[in-house]
Amino acid sequence: MSTFLDITQGVATGRTGKIMSGGQMVDACSSGVPITTIINPGSSYSLRFPNWGDIGYRILPNANFSIELSGGNTGELQKLTIIIQQPITGNCEAVWPENIHWNEKPFIDSRIGYVSIFEIIWDGLGNYYGRMIYG
Repeated sequence: MSTFLDITQGVATGRTGKIMSGGQMVDACSSGVPITTIINPGSSYSLRFPNWGDIGYRILPNANFSIELSGGNTGELQKLTIIIQQPITGNCEAVWPENIHWNEKPFIDSRIGYVSIFEIIWDGLGNYYGRMIYG
């Protein structure tokens, strides 16, 4: 008889060989999507899909910036949510990477304080798909 989940050593190994601690499993089952806040990202910022699950980024720019995108687990559908909020001066634009397939050209509302929200999907096969979900 094979054991599906063995955490006797404080970690669990899944069917694909990925390892998680008991704490990571509890967090994954009992919490929402983690979000990282980036204040004044400079001229470019790299957003990365996590080792497992989904992630969110809140970007508070103070100038125009470019976004780089990487990561994504083969065979796993993942979602990355990006919230961009304009500063008190407004007028901050983002340049998106070429490796995202968009359903429509992305638009960032650059008025003071406005929020634009985007969702990027990793298809598990090497492709990123994007859409605007608010703004």
